[in-house]
Amino acid sequence: MACCGKTTDRTTVKTGAHGCVLCRIWQILTREKTPEGDPCVVVPGHVIRKPDPCIYDQFLLMQLNQPVTWDNPDVRIFLGGVEQYTYNLTAGTEYDVTIEVHNSSRDEPANGTTVDVRWIEFGAGGQTRHPIATLNANVPVWPGAAIVPVKWRTPDVPGHYCIEVELSHPDDGNPSNNRGWNNTQVHAAHSVVTQKIPIFNRYPDGCPAVKEGGGPILRPHRVFLGWGVLGLVAGLVSGHANADTGIVHTLSMMAAGYILLSAVGLAAEWAYAWMIRQRNEQRGEKRRADRTSCYLVQIDIDSYVFQDGSGKAFDPKARFEGKGPLWPATVTPSSFLFVPGEAMREVELRVEAPDGPGPAGTFNVNVRQGGVPSGGVTLTITTGGP
Repeated sequence: MACCGKTTDRTTVKTGAHGCVLCRIWQILTREKTPEGDPCVVVPGHVIRKPDPCIYDQFLLMQLNQPVTWDNPDVRIFLGGVEQYTYNLTAGTEYDVTIEVHNSSRDEPANGTTVDVRWIEFGAGGQTRHPIATLNANVPVWPGAAIVPVKWRTPDVPGHYCIEVELSHPDDGNPSNNRGWNNTQVHAAHSVVTQKIPIFNRYPDGCPAVKEGGGPILRPHRVFLGWGVLGLVAGLVSGHANADTGIVHTLSMMAAGYILLSAVGLAAEWAYAWMIRQRNEQRGEKRRADRTSCYLVQIDIDSYVFQDGSGKAFDPKARFEGKGPLWPATVTPSSFLFVPGEAMREVELRVEAPDGPGPAGTFNVNVRQGGVPSGGVTLTITTGGP
């Protein structure tokens, strides 16, 4: 059914205004799609089916209080066909990196998704990013995925690097699941395994400004829909008070009342906001007690391992269930405050690994700064075998 018409050679033929309105309502309620892209159908953005390109995003999962691994299941590194860990890369060597991009939408493919691949320094909270490549991917609807390959030549300086992948799409339905890290190391087990982990300050130039109160100087809904309407009513009452006045005089009184009371309201709102700001400046040392300092770093350890699957093999409990450290593990210090201007500080992870044979142990070090996920690393400790 062509509700409103169709477009031919950039000319739109419509069946009438009332028919067009009914068509819009019908399309919104039933979510039917017109194959010809009918220009008369205007659907609000929040009800349009949108693509949702995504990747395993540790930062989103941490915000949702879910356990994470920094051994990203969607990022793999190969050398000569053999998969590598990011810790054991040779300087000045070209590697093959594959990135699996998913699409959570069951309705719209995420064609034209931009995939930015970068490397950053090993640790958590690193702010300096070095581009590897910017690629494009056409991602089919769920459960489809696109494999994006890229060549990466490691820096000439030996070291450990973290790979960061960030997705973007002009019509992304959920941009919060678009950034993932791959940041892992492997150690052979012995009595005690120690690892220095750099923690980078996200705010080396100072905490971002926080509005302490007072509100904006101009609050339009209070000025023009509050004070102004009172003036309008006052003008109407004043105009009707004299039965000899005509409608023009009444309308003039209403307009004058609206303008006058709006001006008074604007001045009053500005004065009130100014007084609140002055009061808060005088109480600057009495900030909200529940506000987390942007310099506060908090670190925790667990042994969560990502469990993927599809269909009946997918077990949400196994995928998102946290798991405490497999072996005794501590990080020192587990929390600290950056000094303003401090760029980085090292903490030490200590794991009391068994000497005998057994399965490998995984330890995720997760870092928050100012209560916000800052990054992390995954350490795998191998043993002598089963």
